Order: sequence, then structure tokens, then C-alpha cells
Amino acid sequence: MPLNPEIAARFEELQDIRRHLHACPEIGLETVQTVSFVKAKLDSFGIGYEDIGVNSLLAKVQGRGPGKTVAFRGDMDALEINEETGLPYQSGTAGRMHACGHDGHTTTMLAFAQYLADHRDFDGTVLLLFQSGEEGFGGALKVIEDGLFDKYTIDCMFGLHNWPGYATDQIVISRGSCMASEDRFDLTIRGKSGHASVPHLCVEPFAAVADFIKGAQTIIARKVSAHDKAVISTTQVHGGSAYNIIPDEVVLRGNVRTTEGGVQDLIEESLGQLAQGVAATYGVQANFVYHRKHPVLTNSLPEPAIRAAARVVGEENVLTDELPAMGSEDYAFYTEHTKSCFVWIGNGTDSPVIHNSKYDFNDQVTLVGASFFVELLNEVMQQA
Repeated sequence: MPLNPEIAARFEELQDIRRHLHACPEIGLETVQTVSFVKAKLDSFGIGYEDIGVNSLLAKVQGRGPGKTVAFRGDMDALEINEETGLPYQSGTAGRMHACGHDGHTTTMLAFAQYLADHRDFDGTVLLLFQSGEEGFGGALKVIEDGLFDKYTIDCMFGLHNWPGYATDQIVISRGSCMASEDRFDLTIRGKSGHASVPHLCVEPFAAVADFIKGAQTIIARKVSAHDKAVISTTQVHGGSAYNIIPDEVVLRGNVRTTEGGVQDLIEESLGQLAQGVAATYGVQANFVYHRKHPVLTNSLPEPAIRAAARVVGEENVLTDELPAMGSEDYAFYTEHTKSCFVWIGNGTDSPVIHNSKYDFNDQVTLVGASFFVELLNEVMQQA
């Protein structure tokens, strides 16, 4: 595998960086120490930076002359999971763990930054975004709200994620949809409470909830094309306090995923109609709230990434026909503002899945990812 030789020569140094970050996980938007560590590394490379969003960092590498502005993003935050790897560098904080590999993504960005600091022989500007709060904390939106696309005219943007189940010399690049949207809904059904022995004197909310749950499953089967991917999951039901009391209120919550924006619209409308229908049928009040958390992540600029990846891992190891993942990524918000591509790099065929207490980032991915970014930058800067 033709890794960039300068990056490959720094493997032990990069491995030490990644393991240091792994042992010091920070959650959500509170990546204070991680940002401080990244700043110190950028200072040593002679690369300038600015704070952006909430505890995110934007580094800027200026080439030899005017040209395109190309952005790359790596996330930094960990998860609220108790690590069970037993590794010598495992998390030093109980209940917190880099179980998604963002320690490795940050290290990959630093490897790329160090290379750029030594090789500014390109025309244009490279922005390196070290982002907090990817794991459901709105980190990308904070960066956008703080003016990323107002301050800079970004011609294109790229990101990556390690992916267990694929070999480390495999890069997955989707044409079109790459990862699903994530929506969330809340349904509050309110009836009239009373003793369980006299349900005819009450307005019982659970029957309406049961019909809503059942009806939601028919939306995928009867309204969504078999050619489209979508998931509706009921994830919480809360109500009642005793065996012999029919409660006033039951609260239901759920999660929706799809890889098509039109299907997203259809599901939101259909769930709302279903809530109104069960309310009318059972004589209860229904308050339905639908929240779009992440849009569909769609690759609008896959071809340069495919060519760059082939130079690093070989054409046979660039996979372009994989199905989109039903997980979501807040990187998707950036794709609404500029041309973009987001890729997966294999973390090993035997790697535990992400968000698992026994997961660990494969340090080989840092070399592949940083080498890929170097080739990708060359590819993009050479295009008219």
C-alpha cells in the first residue's frame, strides 16, 4: 500500500498522540483539554488557527499563492461509555471513552497538518476543522452558526470516519447518499385517569399509544418504496405509576432514519396524520412533535476522492457500491453549504463495532487517512 512515506515515517509519534488522546476523553462540546493539546501541536508546526463554534478549532494553511479554499474536518469528542478494553492507554475517566475513534480522527488531522506545514507548494488555502460535539451535541451547527461559511468561501470540503468490518487498506466512497438522516419524535397522549376497575369512567391513553406504535410500522411497508431505505423505531414509552390506576398521560418517543429527503418528508407527514387519527378514534388529546436532528449525508463530489483513494490503496480497494449506513453524521450539515465528500476507511475486519465498550481505533487508519488527504488535496487543487 503506497502510503505517504513522510507520514508513514512518523507512525510511532502519531500512535503516541492517538493513545494520549484516547486516555483523555472529553464529551460533547466540552473538549477543552483536547483543543489545548491540538493548539500546542499546531504551534509546534507553525500553523495558525482560530477558535470557532464551541470548543472547536479552525487551522489555516496558506499555500504559495491564491487559489481554491479546501476544508477538511475531523471530530474530537468521545462517548459516555465505560471502557472495557483493558488496554494500557484506556480511558482515565470512568464512564467516558473514545468508542467511535474520534481520537484517531484528530490524530489523522494532525498528521495531515504536519505534512502541510512542510509542503506549502500548492496554490490556495487549506482549512483544517477540529470539531467538538459530533455525538449529538450540535457541534457542526455551532461551527456554521459562528460563521464558517460567512468568513470563508469554501470551494469543497472533505471528511472521513473509520469503519469496522472493512480492512485497513479499503476505502468506501459512496456516490450520492452516504449516511442516513436522523429525526426524532415525541407523542404525548392525554386522557382521563381513574381506577383500573372502571375503565368506562376513564379515557384510557394506552390503547391509542398501542395503535400508534403498530400503525407506525405500516408506514414503511405501505408508503415507502421497497427501493428506498427507512427505519421507524419506537424507543421509549412512559406512563403510569401503579397497577390499579389508569394514568392521565402517556409519553412515547421514537427515532426515524432514511437516506432520501423525500422519504423523510413522507414519514414526518404520515406520523403526524397517524397521531391525529388515534386521537380521534380513542377520544384522547395528542400532541405530536417531530424534530429533524441530522439531514441525509450526500456526497456531491465523490470522483476526486475515488481517484485519490486509488492512488493510496489501489483501485481494487476503493469500494463505491456499498449501501449507505443508517447511522447519521452531523458532517451532513456542511454538505448543505458546499460540494463535499465523506469517506469510510476500514478499521479492520475483526474490529469491534463503534460505540462498543471494547472498541479501539486502529492506528494504521491514521496513515491511510492522512495519506489519502494529501492525495485528495493534490487532486482537487489540480482541477480547474
